[in-house]
Amino acid sequence: MEWWTVLLFFFGGFILLILTGFPIAFAFFLVNIVGAFLFMGGIEGVKQLTLNMYSALGNFTLTPIPLFILMGEIIFRSGMAHKALNVFDRFFGRIPGRLGILAVATSTFFSGLTGSAISNTALLASSLMPEMRMRGYGKPLMIGPIVGTGGLAMMIPPSALAVVLGSVAHISISGILIGGILPALVMASLYSLYIITRSLIDPSIAPDYATERAGIRNILKEFLVYVLPLFSVIVLVLGPIYMGIATPTEAASLGCAGSFALGLAYRRLTVKVLFDALYATTKTSCMIFLIIAGSIGYSQVISFTGAGAGLIGCVTSLNLPDVAIVILMLSVLLFLGCFMEQVSMMMVTVPLFMPIIFQVNIDPLWFGIMMLIALDIGFTTPPFGLLLFVMKGIVSDDITMVDIYKAALPFILCNLITLGLILAFPQMVLFFVK
Repeated sequence: MEWWTVLLFFFGGFILLILTGFPIAFAFFLVNIVGAFLFMGGIEGVKQLTLNMYSALGNFTLTPIPLFILMGEIIFRSGMAHKALNVFDRFFGRIPGRLGILAVATSTFFSGLTGSAISNTALLASSLMPEMRMRGYGKPLMIGPIVGTGGLAMMIPPSALAVVLGSVAHISISGILIGGILPALVMASLYSLYIITRSLIDPSIAPDYATERAGIRNILKEFLVYVLPLFSVIVLVLGPIYMGIATPTEAASLGCAGSFALGLAYRRLTVKVLFDALYATTKTSCMIFLIIAGSIGYSQVISFTGAGAGLIGCVTSLNLPDVAIVILMLSVLLFLGCFMEQVSMMMVTVPLFMPIIFQVNIDPLWFGIMMLIALDIGFTTPPFGLLLFVMKGIVSDDITMVDIYKAALPFILCNLITLGLILAFPQMVLFFVK
């Protein structure tokens, strides 16, 4: 059987199951089991596939995933982040598009605490949108900064998806966590530049307003009470990883302990909050692990049938420059982002892309960060970007999906510019990790 027919079977079968409403994790399993039965020797092939999945899920590198998720769930569900948001609001004075800039700043900060794009978007939408509406903000700057910045949580540690990508793609976990920080800050800067420029061009969509003046002493006091302790949790996670004195798993454990201690200190960690956080963590982690297991099985069958080797041979025979190969892969991801969820995109493409990346000696960490940005773009890409629907579920009925699509487009452009900068200047990713 030709290699391309095997790939067509897997892609076609998976897409067909997804379109019929089949859960993603179980769609992977079903396609893998059928593929193992057809291509790996019947029942014996299925048994071998099951053993390989079980062995791969025992990998120590996957341990940070539930820990990072639990850390973010405790901080998000305890409400500690709301006080910090009010403190940030005091810092921005009367700069153009002030509430939009506040959304970018707080999203960047909270990304280092929650690690969840959905949590970020939900938190900012519920906290900032009523204020933006009251101040007369137009839809582009009322919706865009909130939905457009949610994906920063994929780039800034603790990012569970970054850990998943590193584990499945055999990229250094600490490297991909640290390497995403500078690109995320560049993205946040471009968002802010757009908001300020748009506000200056059309002041009617971000009206200026007087703010209550607070003394330096009061601001400093609130910063020390509500922001600095949360920032210390970020330091607990990133500091040991960057200095090389702790593994990502150990750093994730420190982050969990820090968020737990803060919840107790603020008297926000009730039994209900803890139960809800543990329940959400278990549910999300199980879903991620099931999808990882499916992806590992997919990789196994692809390797056994020779489809992966066939694809590598086809790509290398084209004699394309390395940059052209990377651009081609990123284009596939950007296209899939219009229709598929991020983990699904990752699981389908990583087993095909990474062997090619290693074969042509492209730096896997450099490509991994660009892949994260492409996945981030998929969060807000019409028509099926996940954050677009999260926003629609929160906003009032007078805001349509078309309004949300239009507001998200400039932020997608900012992400594409960042992607271009990393393509041109790889040291943006590699400087802090090599």
